[in-house]
Amino acid sequence: MSVSSYLVCPSRQLMIGLGKRLREQSGTIIGFSIGNHLTSEDPQLTQALWRFLADTAGSELVVKFSDDEDFEEIAGYREVGGDEYGDITIEDYVRGGA
Repeated sequence: MSVSSYLVCPSRQLMIGLGKRLREQSGTIIGFSIGNHLTSEDPQLTQALWRFLADTAGSELVVKFSDDEDFEEIAGYREVGGDEYGDITIEDYVRGGA
């Protein structure tokens, strides 16, 4: 089972997918990947992430994983790049949609 990672703003009930967590042997998280490339190598996702940080400035942000016990609580939040009703595409979000 692949574990997905999300940057979450609980007060805005908004999240953005970071991809699969990458760990060192010690268990320390060292990055995130989508498919066979690092998330940081995706220009559009990087733009969306910077927009997310600007939109949520001043709010608490947390990184959550799909295997966290409390993930079900945030699973219904609006997701940038998600494919559920009410989510927003990365393209629309980068263009200024909210």
